[in-house]
Amino acid sequence: MKIVILEDNRIEYERIKQSLEDWVENYDIELSLLHFENAESFFNDPQNYSPNIDLFLLDIEMGNMNGIEAAKRLRLLDYKGDIIFLTAFKDFVFEGYNVHAFNYLLKPLNNDIFFRCLSEIEKKRHSNCYIYRNKQQITVSIPYHEIISFSVNRHYVDITTTKTVYAQYNNLNTIINSLPRQFVQVHRSYIINLSHVFKFSQNKIHLSNGSTVEVGRTYLKNFKTQYLQYTTRFNRNEEFQ
Repeated sequence: MKIVILEDNRIEYERIKQSLEDWVENYDIELSLLHFENAESFFNDPQNYSPNIDLFLLDIEMGNMNGIEAAKRLRLLDYKGDIIFLTAFKDFVFEGYNVHAFNYLLKPLNNDIFFRCLSEIEKKRHSNCYIYRNKQQITVSIPYHEIISFSVNRHYVDITTTKTVYAQYNNLNTIINSLPRQFVQVHRSYIINLSHVFKFSQNKIHLSNGSTVEVGRTYLKNFKTQYLQYTTRFNRNEEFQ
């Protein structure tokens, strides 16, 4: 889990860090922490920001740019992840609703409440990911939006993503039943992610990585229906999950 902490009090930061380390002991996950003493130092370097950051922990009372203003700027950057405000005062609680804050925690942190928040975020994080396990039973959470396709390769299934290719001992029938609606089987050997369809013509799907997949005859009608629904989902104000 990738977490960024904006906290100007070093003692408070160390307490938060210790709480996070205590919490992560109960999970088989890797914790990545970045700490900044004020919002300005975070935003001054564009490389600090990534849409893949899972959680921002924002102290409200800090520097020239407070935590509320930092959260508003994150949302302007189209950040979709979670934000938790940390403060010694209750005065700003309703401000959090304007930036879709996950929660608002008083300092010093109550670990029971903090841990419940973190566990809920971790649960949600996995619900947006495909869980891949290799031969050594090492687990990798692959965000759905990074997956381009699943394809049969002998006794394995290749999971092609925007970053790499994973090989998993599995079958498409099992996989398709665990995926959200944006994934459609288009051939007995292929499942594709509709969000990575670049073009569809002459029964061929052109994917975002430059590859093409021919739609099987028995899958063509369902693919066209699903693709139409996906490409018009915002017109119907529909969540496609």
